[in-house]
Amino acid sequence: MPRTALRTLAALAPFLLLTACAGSQPTTKVTADRITGNWAGPHGEKFSFAADRTFTASGLDSKNLTSAMCTGKPTEGGWAFYVAEGKQTEISDESAKSGSWIGLSFHGAAENCRIDLAVVDGGKALCATDDRDAPCGLDVKFTRES
Repeated sequence: MPRTALRTLAALAPFLLLTACAGSQPTTKVTADRITGNWAGPHGEKFSFAADRTFTASGLDSKNLTSAMCTGKPTEGGWAFYVAEGKQTEISDESAKSGSWIGLSFHGAAENCRIDLAVVDGGKALCATDDRDAPCGLDVKFTRES
């Protein structure tokens, strides 16, 4: 490989690493009471999680969520923490009292919406993702509304 190509590659390597890690963020295990309440995303996305493991949502048609096939119309569904069932198998379990990943089950017109939420920033934020290897893969971070 010519020297100029090696220098170019060396100069680009840090940027390539940053891009590869953009969706990677450590998750935090929290109890269900830390999830209940109202959460808002950066582009008008909203979730309201209830203690009975139901939720309402709106604005999930933002550009970052288009690949997840979500609708912007108000919708509802159920939520649960993922728990380990086997060595490499996890299922959402409505009886789980804590977790770091939240499985969402949408009802009605939004049933094709395919996102999960990862608990990040020490439990202060929820990241939308469609890839368990990238907790913030869809680049939509929800924070609790005051």
